[in-house]
Amino acid sequence: MTLFTSEISPLNTKIERLGIFGGSFNPPHNGHIIIANYALEILKLDLLLIVPTFHPAHKPVSSLAPFERRYEWLKKIFRRNDKIFVSSFEKERGGISYSIYTVDHFSKLYSTKPYFLVGEDVLSYIERWYRYEELLEKVHLVVYPRYCGKPYHERARKILKDMFDDIIFLDTPLVQISSTEIRKRVKKGLSIDGMVPESIIEEVREVYKDLEEDTH
Repeated sequence: MTLFTSEISPLNTKIERLGIFGGSFNPPHNGHIIIANYALEILKLDLLLIVPTFHPAHKPVSSLAPFERRYEWLKKIFRRNDKIFVSSFEKERGGISYSIYTVDHFSKLYSTKPYFLVGEDVLSYIERWYRYEELLEKVHLVVYPRYCGKPYHERARKILKDMFDDIIFLDTPLVQISSTEIRKRVKKGLSIDGMVPESIIEEVREVYKDLEEDTH
């Protein structure tokens, strides 16, 4: 197994309860921070890995800010929490960023079955994930709320059958901030105050004002 120094946790303690929070983080926002902190507390994690996507499977790379920007933004906004570590694994691995490869790598690295955090919207297309049934066997799937009324739960239950009962639904505030909305507001010259951490807000405005928007 290849090890990447940028992935190794700075903690010296045994990691038994590992969380993985992946996504494009295009850009990261205050909602991501809230979810990460609640996940640490509710799941009693020893470590939460934040893993930005390098080459997403279902959207054009041209719609993303450069990986290095998103990676550095995440490191900046999570730098004060020693139980959160930002990993560049998906860039260093290369290729399309399928979640199962990330899960396999960190499961072996820490010898544990990880808690895998996803937004509730994933329930609307979970069968499109690469090797999704195998992935769900390898993780504790943790879903955080994004909508009122749980619109995709019954759909996911029909697809996942018994596996649906193993999902952990995270009891967190409903934070309806989205990276898509932030990008749209930047392009329109509207305020994103309160949506994005102050430490990165000017860079976010600069990067996204001219970036191609994903229309898929």
